[in-house]
Amino acid sequence: MSRSINRPNKRKPPRGTLARYRERIVEVLGEARGQRIMIRSVHADGTERLTAVKLGNLTVSDRQLF
Repeated sequence: MSRSINRPNKRKPPRGTLARYRERIVEVLGEARGQRIMIRSVHADGTERLTAVKLGNLTVSDRQLF
């Protein structure tokens, strides 16, 4: 079955790319299993966490962050 015309083909961002996940700016570390991407984020309490998130939940940031 072919991909629907309405759904864009999301490409996996390269390693080191900055993206937005929920309210955080995160760094893409690489591919996990299936449609998941490993990210590194810093939380409000200052702890750094590595997380696998679905590709559809990431929004790649523009070249200018601020």
